[in-house]
Amino acid sequence: MSYALYIGKNHTSDGAPYLGGYGDEPSSHWLEIVPRRQHAPGATVTVGVTAESDFPGSLSEIPQVTETARHIRVSYSYFRGVPAPLTNGGLNEHGVAARDVWSPSRPELNAMTPSTQNGPNYSDLSRLVLERARTAREGVELIGELTARHGHSTYGGNSHLIADADEAWVVIEFSGGQGLWAAERLGPDSIRASRPGYIGEIPITDSHPDFLYSPNLVTFAVEQGWFDPKKSGLFNANLIYGDGQYRWAGVTWIEDEMTARSKRPGKISIEDIAWAIRTPKLTGDTAGYGQIVPLGRQQHSELRVLWHTQIGSLAAPFVPIYMGVADVPEEFSLVMFILGLRYLGSARTGAFSAASPCSSFFDCIGVGGMRRGAMTHTVRENTSCWPACAALLV
Repeated sequence: MSYALYIGKNHTSDGAPYLGGYGDEPSSHWLEIVPRRQHAPGATVTVGVTAESDFPGSLSEIPQVTETARHIRVSYSYFRGVPAPLTNGGLNEHGVAARDVWSPSRPELNAMTPSTQNGPNYSDLSRLVLERARTAREGVELIGELTARHGHSTYGGNSHLIADADEAWVVIEFSGGQGLWAAERLGPDSIRASRPGYIGEIPITDSHPDFLYSPNLVTFAVEQGWFDPKKSGLFNANLIYGDGQYRWAGVTWIEDEMTARSKRPGKISIEDIAWAIRTPKLTGDTAGYGQIVPLGRQQHSELRVLWHTQIGSLAAPFVPIYMGVADVPEEFSLVMFILGLRYLGSARTGAFSAASPCSSFFDCIGVGGMRRGAMTHTVRENTSCWPACAALLV
């Protein structure tokens, strides 16, 4: 399970808010610095999932914007039925950071999700927020607008944690094909972990500055008999549309631990946040990379920084990657392969001899007759076969 952690600025030693986390993605992944780009009128973006997804659907095209922002992100190569490359988030030139984390919807919503679903998937939304949002709130509004206009392709429920220098928002996108979503604002006094993402009670009698949600969030629950507004003016999103568990044990533990650390004279340092992202209580060797983003104000966007671990944060140092750098370090730009049955079981791994210069997956990555087991290997020297082999590895 992926993980996100937000620390409001009143709790930190340097007075900046932070967003950290990791992607639990044991597939090929790599760090990218994507430049600001101009797009021609009429350009489109392909979004959605395929019939191979556990929650099947179809791909569709949505309009591209005129300009997309420079951003740093980690891309990865595989999630069943979701076209690669995918991303869990990162940081853009405007100081908006995003993380993507699973958030399970109730079984009835999963069951009513149409097999013809379309619209942006979880990765599409992360990428589109990084490309288009200038503030965290804009990121939330963008998710709502895209969902209302184009639909949403789910894999059983999802969340995003989007942050900037002023605030953060937890956004839950529920399954069911109804366009249901809810968002909760986090401020300078907040400490919030998503593992999975959660939102509890939402005031619905009057508009509240700390909450946003789809127009049908309450009415659909009433229609299904899951909520009676005559009995309560508080709408518990997790109880009504989620798994009903609210804060899982790991979330409770890390939120309590960070709250305790915030009460020390020195408050929470970046070292504390690095500890929280790499603690073995929450992190394992399937966590493909770690990230920490300080979200203090910057006069120059080039000085925005994302601290990155090129492999799991459990075993790797956090290294600063600045928005202004021209090239990604070689150690971070090359694809890392996790050799496991989840990926090597695909029929596509037998297609090398017909479509690429390499005779097999193992020939490509240079490990010869290595047993197909849970071993990591990084391509370092011979990349002449790309992109032919890369297309087969996703």
